[in-house]
Amino acid sequence: MRILLIQPNSTKEVNKEYVSLQYPINLGYIAAVLKKEGYEVKLVDFNVTSLKKLNNIIFKYKPELIGITSMTSSIYNTMNIISKIKKIDKKIITVLGGVHASALPIKTMEEIKDLDFLVFGEGEKIIVELVNELKNKKSSFSKIKGIVFRKKGRIIKNKPRELIEDLNTIPYPDRNLLPLKLYAKQHVSRGFSRREMKIIEIITSRGCPNHCIFCAGHINYGHRVRFRSYENIVGEITECIRKYNITHVSIEDDTFILNKELVRKLCIFFKQKKLTWNCNARVNNVNYDLLKLMAKSGCKKIAFGVESGNSEILKKIKKGITVEQAIKAVRDSKKAGIRYVECDFILGSHPDETLKTINDSINLIYKLMPDFLAISVMCPYPGTEIYQMMIKNKLLTKNPDWSQFSHFGDLERYEKLNYLTSEQIVNLQNKIMKKYYGSKKYIFSQLKQISSLNEIKYFFKMAFFYLMEFVLKKK
Repeated sequence: MRILLIQPNSTKEVNKEYVSLQYPINLGYIAAVLKKEGYEVKLVDFNVTSLKKLNNIIFKYKPELIGITSMTSSIYNTMNIISKIKKIDKKIITVLGGVHASALPIKTMEEIKDLDFLVFGEGEKIIVELVNELKNKKSSFSKIKGIVFRKKGRIIKNKPRELIEDLNTIPYPDRNLLPLKLYAKQHVSRGFSRREMKIIEIITSRGCPNHCIFCAGHINYGHRVRFRSYENIVGEITECIRKYNITHVSIEDDTFILNKELVRKLCIFFKQKKLTWNCNARVNNVNYDLLKLMAKSGCKKIAFGVESGNSEILKKIKKGITVEQAIKAVRDSKKAGIRYVECDFILGSHPDETLKTINDSINLIYKLMPDFLAISVMCPYPGTEIYQMMIKNKLLTKNPDWSQFSHFGDLERYEKLNYLTSEQIVNLQNKIMKKYYGSKKYIFSQLKQISSLNEIKYFFKMAFFYLMEFVLKKK
């Protein structure tokens, strides 16, 4: 069976060059498990390949099954792709997975009439079972946990599948299916671009123990954290050094610092291999000694989700951190010698956000003075607590326009919160970014730290996009 895996084109906002673009590692995992079973697999990412090539790809490759992953913001693009597939050849079996499908399995199946199967939850074992069943021309789909399918005009949703206990049993994601150079146009993570560096993204764990009301991460992977072993992780990195001569590792776990013993072991490995790296962390999980060890091992960036500078909002969104912890974590990271400290804030992270609480966030931003600042607008993603909260309070319609569900851009995710309109929040997002990145204090802080030609190139490029997006933009 020939299988084609597709990453759909994202929204226009996601495609902008100042936004991160990463290799579709989730599909890399799916490809790896299918190839291990002996299937022929091809991968295409329409963020780096023109959608106009879809017909030609299908005619040449002649796939029997096409699997697609989709986030909420790209679900209409996915619907369009599936429709095109069926117009080319109705016999091609279509399968959809991803966080949006997992959050709204029945609704998504109802909306996408040409969709044959939907996978919800962690997909590696589910897709293998489904493809094996299809290959053997069987139709006993009712026994496969984690799928939705059609039977005699009805939509059937099976029981959910248990999470994969041992992540080491999953083969490394297949990175040979797409050239990494296709992802050189945009940075992998702020500060790191494939134009100047040889980078891979990796994930060392799945699941998050926290319960932030706006986060959809738990939908596929749950709240219980499962870690890969040290040996499994360094095995993947070593393979990538051999195959791609990589020099930098971008660790994409939402909360990498949870397993401190694993972090310490990896620090020794990174230092031995002379690799640089970056990661995400929570402000209440780091300490100065660990940050110092990370910096010495080659950690060039750490990103913190601060979200708000108002204590009450932090409590309401169940972030589990304090403003004081954020200040200490950023201060310790800079003192430890980590080159880039990023702080991420969400405007409207709770329906009770006001101009006053946003002003508290602005004041905290200038106390922290991060090297990179990300100001996003809250999206009430399906499957999150805030999604249910906003529907209950009639702040969100039952049929939202999913194409608007991106964190950046002049989009209308909803009309209003309890005290602020969507337009107010978007205007504040642009105003805060423009003022911060254009401030003399920020510019001089970076000029003092720049130490390489690559940094000069990167900041010059970002300054250009800043100028085009926030200064010269008409709206």
